[in-house]
Amino acid sequence: MTKQQRVPAFCTQCRSRCGCEVLVEDGAIVGVEPMPGHPSGKTLCPKGKAVTELVYHKDRLTQPLRRTSPKGAKVPTWEPISWDAAMSEIAGHMGRIRDAHGTEQVAFSVTTPSGTHMSDCISWVERFIRAYGSPNTIYGTEICNWHKDFVARLTYGSDIGTPDFAHTDCVLLWGHNPAATWLARSIEVQKAMRRGVKMIVVDPRPTLYARRAECWLKVRPGTDQALALGLANLMLKSGRFDVAFVREWTNAAFLVRDDTGAYLRQSDVDPQGDAAVIMAAGSGDDSLLAFDTAGPGQWRADPTKATLMARNQVSTATGDIPCRTALQIFAEAAAEYPPARVAEITGIPEEQLQKAADILADSASVAYYAWNGVGQSATASQTDRAISILYGLTGSYGRAGGNIPGGAARFNDIAGHDLLTDAQRDKALGLDTRPIGPGKLGWVTARDVYDAVLTQKPYPIRALISFGGNILAAQPDPAKAREAFEKLEFHVHTDFFLNATAEYADIVLPVATSWEREGLRPGFDVSLEGMRKVQLRPAIIPPIGESRSDTDIVLDLAQRLGLADVMFDCDADKGHAHILAPSGVELEELKANPEGITLPDSVKLSAYLENGFATPTKRLEIYSEQLLQSGYDPVPTLDAGALPANTDTAYPLRLSSAKTITYCHSQGRNIASLRRLTPDPVLELSLETAEAYGIALHDWVEISTKAGRFIARAKPTKDLAPDAVFAQHGWAVSNSDDAPNPDGNRMATNFNQAISTDHRDPISGSIPLRCSWCDIRKI
Repeated sequence: MTKQQRVPAFCTQCRSRCGCEVLVEDGAIVGVEPMPGHPSGKTLCPKGKAVTELVYHKDRLTQPLRRTSPKGAKVPTWEPISWDAAMSEIAGHMGRIRDAHGTEQVAFSVTTPSGTHMSDCISWVERFIRAYGSPNTIYGTEICNWHKDFVARLTYGSDIGTPDFAHTDCVLLWGHNPAATWLARSIEVQKAMRRGVKMIVVDPRPTLYARRAECWLKVRPGTDQALALGLANLMLKSGRFDVAFVREWTNAAFLVRDDTGAYLRQSDVDPQGDAAVIMAAGSGDDSLLAFDTAGPGQWRADPTKATLMARNQVSTATGDIPCRTALQIFAEAAAEYPPARVAEITGIPEEQLQKAADILADSASVAYYAWNGVGQSATASQTDRAISILYGLTGSYGRAGGNIPGGAARFNDIAGHDLLTDAQRDKALGLDTRPIGPGKLGWVTARDVYDAVLTQKPYPIRALISFGGNILAAQPDPAKAREAFEKLEFHVHTDFFLNATAEYADIVLPVATSWEREGLRPGFDVSLEGMRKVQLRPAIIPPIGESRSDTDIVLDLAQRLGLADVMFDCDADKGHAHILAPSGVELEELKANPEGITLPDSVKLSAYLENGFATPTKRLEIYSEQLLQSGYDPVPTLDAGALPANTDTAYPLRLSSAKTITYCHSQGRNIASLRRLTPDPVLELSLETAEAYGIALHDWVEISTKAGRFIARAKPTKDLAPDAVFAQHGWAVSNSDDAPNPDGNRMATNFNQAISTDHRDPISGSIPLRCSWCDIRKI
């Protein structure tokens, strides 16, 4: 009898990165089990347990394919080709376009590392794209991580950080349901609850944590910014915020000129003064305090003398300059949202608003997380700003029990941001209208790529090289996408399966799953303790068929395109060693210890005490000159016209969406065990709405918007607001026998085809996937 091997590993199918042991017999995976000693290894979700179904699926791509039918053929046909032939053809087209037209005319598409196996290879793929020279990668970041990871930097100077749920006094989950999307993080929340911490949940749906929260704020989809401003207003009006932290470690007391919106600098007051020194309001009517932004930033006077909210007339050689403090400006914006108005907009009763403000004010520490729920709207960026400033008022950012930025050691980033020249970076599609958005880092929206293909403006996109993903199922505008795909000169798709997007490609490459390739993880951000864990997962089994990892694919292309010198000589070990170098961890040590090692140091708390915040002012920024200089509001004021308004009575219901633990995005619908759990797309609606429309549990329902329509199974749900319904994205068509089938054609289940991209967040380009308007009818 063959002895069963247990190989330490971690799953990459979602953000959780759950530690596990893979069971192997006779060179084949036979199962996977949790690894309780791992920071994220307490349990596994259905996706993780379905490893063998995925790896050995009968429909896995196992060899490169070349299209033999015309683009747009109803049934595409293919012929097998060798890897050498495929890579030669791909490199040939990329080299031709580079030399004749410029690398910007080749766009890329990269699937999310937060919800796919791409997390092992994302840095290698991005490095290759930037080494090649393209500023155009469809990444989906504008509807996923951009706000918590990058917009947050406008306030904190770093990303949202890792919540220290293990030591917090209050958990705040805002538009984030870890029970469905981050199982290991969900366990950390449950541990905190067992300690008796208070919990606030902001979510329109009755999630597991909403039902168990001390305070559930059932916000109307798309109105989160009004809620954040309203809560901040309550805290500021009452004076119940961390005054000492806000005075010394934010830019609250800094004076802002009313005439220009710029900070009042020492050089404004004294022609011989230093422009790096910002003036703050002192305790006297005319007194000014100086703050030097050089180095880590420091007060040149006693910060306890600073006045947080004030209006000043500052006398200068050129006349009086009216000024207000940064916090005064924000407080005036927040004051536009008193409890009665917030209740009217958000649907949250005034007493619940006050209760939430009381909990935030009374908690010694607050740890929070906000994700897709607030990131998928036309006001997503300023909503994140409002939440970040509200959180800044608690004084918890960076402190024990709060959200802690950084890691337990330093690691090098090999994503190659430095490889893209400024000239190429400036060519990113959409950067002209969103100058500080994702395009600044080479991440563009799918719609901007489609438009460039179809209009050839500002220049043509001639080729698309796609690493995973299924844009037709995962992004809106599927009709425009198909039209663009048919006009591309050349199209490559890499994946596990032939999906709807791959069917438009000229060449399809088979990709190895993460169980068939190596994967380095320098820290598991499930918790601060998890950040100390570094692990190099070995390839559990050889790649199925002729499949290759995404890393191997880009290293092969780099070699053929003459880019080996910037791709670590196309040696993955050299790249991994470079990542590890600053940490002191040796690659060979990780290879000898596949269960991973624990770093000696912990994530540093209150690092700002030594280095300040990584913002231009070196302080947590309530007022942002960066936004002002790019043409945006420096504090998150909210124009009532930006709220999701119903302008057509034909669409009386708010349409939002939510994720399920069964699937990640458009993946998994071909996995039998997952399909048994969730066989069809679901539409959650209130009991009152179901009764009004004559809809019962499991009825097929058609959901229509101005942009399109789709179908789903009804799920009447207690405690939902009567004017809102919640769908699931990622579906294509249903395979249920009783699915509506007029004229022999299955009706589409793709939620995204009903979402318009006409209204986008002006900073990030996010679209209202969580806050549109619709009507429904029983089919």
